[in-house]
Amino acid sequence: MNPHHLETALRIAGLMMVGLVAANFVAAKRWRYRENLAGCEVMVRQVFHVHCAYLLAIIAALALLCLGWPSLLLGKGMGRVIGGFFGVFWASRVIVQLAYYDQDTRRRDRGWDFFFLGVFVVLSAIFTLAAICP
Repeated sequence: MNPHHLETALRIAGLMMVGLVAANFVAAKRWRYRENLAGCEVMVRQVFHVHCAYLLAIIAALALLCLGWPSLLLGKGMGRVIGGFFGVFWASRVIVQLAYYDQDTRRRDRGWDFFFLGVFVVLSAIFTLAAICP
C-alpha cells in the first residue's frame, strides 16, 4: 500500500479514536457506572476508575500520534512494532465484543454493537497494514 494512503488511514484512525474517547464518557452515563459501582468496595471502584483513565489516556495519546505524526508508525523499527501491537490490540477488542460481552445486551443495542464492531475491525486493519506494508 502507498505510504501516503497509509498516513491518511492512520489519520482517520486517529479521528476514530478521538470518537472512542468521547464515547467512553457517554457510555459512563448510559451504563450508569456511578450507580452500578456504588455497591462495590472502595478499592474495586478506584481500580475501575484508574483502569478506565489509563486506557483512555493511551487511546488519546495514540490518536494524537496518528493525527500529528502518522509517519512515525510507518517504516522500519519501533513504528512497525507499535503498529503491530495496536493491530493485535484492536483485533482482540473484536474478539472480546463477539465472545465475552453479554449477548442479550448486544442484541438490544444491535446498531451500536455493529457500529463499534466495525470501528474495531477498521482500526485493527489500519494498524496491521501500517505494521506489515513497506
